[in-house]
Amino acid sequence: MSGGHIPFSHKGRNAMHAIPSKGCIWLMLKQMFNRVPSKWKFCTLVLCIILFISLLEFSIPQLTQFTIDKIIPEKRYDSLIWIGTGILFATILLALLNDFNSYIVSKVGQTAIMDIRNSMYDHIQTLDMKFFDKNRTGDLMSRLTNDVILLQQLISSSMLQVLTDTVTFIAVAVYMLFINWKLTIVLLFTFPFMFYITRVFGKRIRMSFRSVQSSAGDVSNQLQDSISGMRLIQSFTNEVFESRRFAERNQENMAANIKSVRLRSMFGPIIDLLNNIGLVAVIVFGAWQVMEGEFTIGLIVAFLAYLRLLQSPVRNFSRVISIVQQSAAALKG
Repeated sequence: MSGGHIPFSHKGRNAMHAIPSKGCIWLMLKQMFNRVPSKWKFCTLVLCIILFISLLEFSIPQLTQFTIDKIIPEKRYDSLIWIGTGILFATILLALLNDFNSYIVSKVGQTAIMDIRNSMYDHIQTLDMKFFDKNRTGDLMSRLTNDVILLQQLISSSMLQVLTDTVTFIAVAVYMLFINWKLTIVLLFTFPFMFYITRVFGKRIRMSFRSVQSSAGDVSNQLQDSISGMRLIQSFTNEVFESRRFAERNQENMAANIKSVRLRSMFGPIIDLLNNIGLVAVIVFGAWQVMEGEFTIGLIVAFLAYLRLLQSPVRNFSRVISIVQQSAAALKG
């Protein structure tokens, strides 16, 4: 199997509570990459498409700025049809490229996930009996099903989104600094706070998902034990006790999931708040520069569009980070 196997922990159930480190995340990404067939050709193709997508996204605000600053003041009616056609063509091409990119990444991702499942199944058959004494059947079933599904979500869409957003963010930020460094500095002032909040919430999301995994394993084990021993349970009329014990495990799993969802639901709005602060900064400071004659209306409109391109990666990253942290927890578990 390519890329090696996904190791099962020999530390037993206590390993379920370990917190994935940054090294674990990089290990996970490395293993995902190593399982991609013809990975260098694939990466070259994806990178070329990403660069073209970034170029198209970059061109639309430029056309908007040109329309406001040149075409409207000079009343160039004949140019409107060409500007409209150019923006429409760029939008259609963007949609086609994004769709094609998502398809090929998903297809390659499914191949990698199939390889992971096969590797895990082959590897688990080579383990000694001490491993099965220390690890419960429900935990192992969770690793082979739920955890692999999380890795599938990561490699199918999230990695592509991170790559695209990173290229777009760097290109737009450099251009904005070149055009108007004062306004760009004001705008980028909120980004260190975003990265700090992302780091703090990322750690907490990982910890909360470890609890979700552990409680899910408890539920799976309770089901497995009860179903396999149902004849004995009914013989001793022990149904009420077993139902109460399963309800307790189910309650713990629900509480762990609610805590995890609460963290993720808080993360997104905080990032959106900081994004809106950046929007206010562009409008106020940009309007002041326009009134002072240092900036044009077309440029401020273009800056608002570029602001969206800057904020979109951060907003997407706030969603992706949840999947990445859960996938890291799944790999570590």
